[in-house]
Amino acid sequence: MEEFITWFLDNIVAFVLSGATIVIGYVIFYGIKKQILRWKDKERFDDATAQNMIKLLRLITYIVVISIIAIQFAETLSVFTGFITVSIGTVIGFASMNTLGNLIAGIIIIASKPFRVGDRILFLERIADVVDIKLIYTILEDIDGVRISIPNQKLLKEEILNFGRNKILRREIFITPGYDTDPRLVEKALLEAAEKFGNILKYPEPRVDLYQFLDYAIKYRLIVFINNSKLIPRFDYQLKKAVYYTVKDYKIDITTPLLHQKYSGMEYEKEKRVEDESPGPPPSNQ
Repeated sequence: MEEFITWFLDNIVAFVLSGATIVIGYVIFYGIKKQILRWKDKERFDDATAQNMIKLLRLITYIVVISIIAIQFAETLSVFTGFITVSIGTVIGFASMNTLGNLIAGIIIIASKPFRVGDRILFLERIADVVDIKLIYTILEDIDGVRISIPNQKLLKEEILNFGRNKILRREIFITPGYDTDPRLVEKALLEAAEKFGNILKYPEPRVDLYQFLDYAIKYRLIVFINNSKLIPRFDYQLKKAVYYTVKDYKIDITTPLLHQKYSGMEYEKEKRVEDESPGPPPSNQ
């Protein structure tokens, strides 16, 4: 007991400084946190960004406070501190390589804001909504309602298409009628298909482009604009269906001419071969 009291008195300054470090660390953390929340209320940050900044601030505060306290007792507990430091450092070093990478990636995402919570994105050919952005991973929810947790490092490595929430988005569909079809008829049919949708913007207005001259057909492109990313991909499905039925009503053939001609030629050759192989009429007995 006397040894403990003696040790305590010898290190009273270290204890006082450690206590002061904890108090100062808490005050600084609380003050910055309050400022972050104030900025959030003024809409400088969204809720997800503010929460991530507070988490990052808390982590930094813990690291700084613990480091300062460890320095205060480094001389007294030099052997013990050295052993613990080496052991913990080795374990954490191997265990946190990916975690640290994801943490840095999370900070980059929060700072650069390539997407926000609520945005609809296309990631790895999968359409999903951003539910939450955390320091280590980001939570997405696809159109089937399945939630996916993606490490932030992976998000930075892959290409992401951000449809946003209320951005003006261009949607397009292609058809390839033959050269015998009047382009004015194609344009009329495609614009009529677009008029069936009330959620298509009037400005920019829908348009039809003669996109490309192919060997056996002309490639047309219908372009429309919407401002609600939540409509994707259902809107694309419905637009394709409307175009299909409209061109059918106008009797516009959108089958691939090359394949159609090849198929027709094969059928003709087959019929001709059957005719050649069929027995002729029996000879007359005269």
